[in-house]
Amino acid sequence: MKRSTLINSTFASLVFLAFTTTATQAQTQFTLSTYAAKFVCGKSEKIASPGQYFTMINVHNASPLKKAAYLKRFAIALPEERPGKISEFVGGTLAPEEAMTIDCENIYKHTQVPSGQFLEGFAIIYALSELDVVSVYTAGHSEVESIHTERVPLRKLVIGRTHAIAQRLRREDSQ
Repeated sequence: MKRSTLINSTFASLVFLAFTTTATQAQTQFTLSTYAAKFVCGKSEKIASPGQYFTMINVHNASPLKKAAYLKRFAIALPEERPGKISEFVGGTLAPEEAMTIDCENIYKHTQVPSGQFLEGFAIIYALSELDVVSVYTAGHSEVESIHTERVPLRKLVIGRTHAIAQRLRREDSQ
């Protein structure tokens, strides 16, 4: 009888500890929706097939009720396995069911690369809620010769509530 009571109380203690640890983590952690959308912009002579490349990244807040706060930044990919510059964060919000397009001119502006120069990399989007993110790629010479769309997959990222990204997103959300 004593052994059964000891096992039951040990099990109850473990369940309580697991519950309080999970509750404490929930208070100190934050789950973000993240997206990494590939972009290709500008005129290529050597790196890709000769031609003009354009990317449009469509971002849609699918919620009919809540605004969506987001941060975006751009990571440039360089040839020969060299990492490129990462831009500063730019934040904003989308009202319920609102959409926007991030195009090559936006990417040139935020990366401070001259417009028209061949540029590729990733647009990285962090949000407090899930978004629809779809990339549209076109290429050609004097007119469009190729078009492709691709839905960007959602990834979940758990970070501390005091992390700079979490704090910045909460500020964007409160504006």
